[in-house]
Formats: sequence, C-alpha cells, structure tokens
Amino acid sequence: MVDYVRDVDVLATESSASGEIDTSTASSPVTILTPSSGKKLDTRSVYISTDSTSGEIEVRFPTSGTLLGKIYCSVHTMVTLSPIRFQGATDEGIQISWSGLSTGARIFWCVRYKEV
Repeated sequence: MVDYVRDVDVLATESSASGEIDTSTASSPVTILTPSSGKKLDTRSVYISTDSTSGEIEVRFPTSGTLLGKIYCSVHTMVTLSPIRFQGATDEGIQISWSGLSTGARIFWCVRYKEV
C-alpha cells in the first residue's frame, strides 16, 4: 500500500490578486504585483477586461519582457488565459501598460500565482 497524500485542492496552494485601474487618473505602466524580497512570481492564470473600444493593453514581466496577456481593444474587451504558467525573475513584479485607450477607460485585472 502506498502511504502518501495528494493535494487535490490546487487553488488552496495558490494566491490571487485583482484590481481596477482608472486610466483617467493612472499613468502607464502600473505595477500590479510584486513578490516578497528574494522570491519569484509564478503565474497560473491571467484575466484582463476593459470598457475601452480602442487601443491595446499588455500584462508582462517587465525585466524579462515575458508577455502574459494582451488585448487589442478594438477587437476584444477581455481575455482569460488559464491555465498558463510563466515565471518571472527574482524580485520581478508584474506590470500592466496601455496605449491608445478610450478616454477615461477602466481596466480590470486578476492574476492567480504562487510565490516561489
């Protein structure tokens, strides 16, 4: 008989963060997540939505340049990327940047991740 226990509740071992950016008061880019000192963010899913009908929105690890998600707002107003797994560098946060959005646009984001 095998004597071990498997963690079947994967979400219990992961963290989530979400927020909304009002582009009429915020300037691009905005850092949305920063790992604890000496740690890395290991993403599991990314969700981005907006009320803009023009422009582009990107979510990325800025130091390594890894693109986690992008919306071309004239075509789509939301994107869900799940399951995905990208790992940033040590102490590297996640940023959202945008350009050409409709005046006063809002961006909602949600990221599921682990710190490693």
